[in-house]
Amino acid sequence: MSDFTIRTRKFKQNPLLGRKQFVLDIIHPGMANVSKKDLATKLASMYKVHDSQCIQLFGFKTAFGGGRSTGFGLIYESLDKMKKFEP
Repeated sequence: MSDFTIRTRKFKQNPLLGRKQFVLDIIHPGMANVSKKDLATKLASMYKVHDSQCIQLFGFKTAFGGGRSTGFGLIYESLDKMKKFEP
């Protein structure tokens, strides 16, 4: 796990679907990109999620020149709610 910074924006609680949703901005200088597994473990510690399987990350785009990426993330309240709404 290398050195990278995560910032969340457009953070929104969605109680009907039982999740939190947000846009991720990742700063990773000197790296091509960051694995979703590393991002999920860091998000789990940031938002005190008991199970990192409840975190869904997708839609990542790396900025031209590297060093920055943006993507979308969902943190579900439980695995049951995640399995109900995720394909």
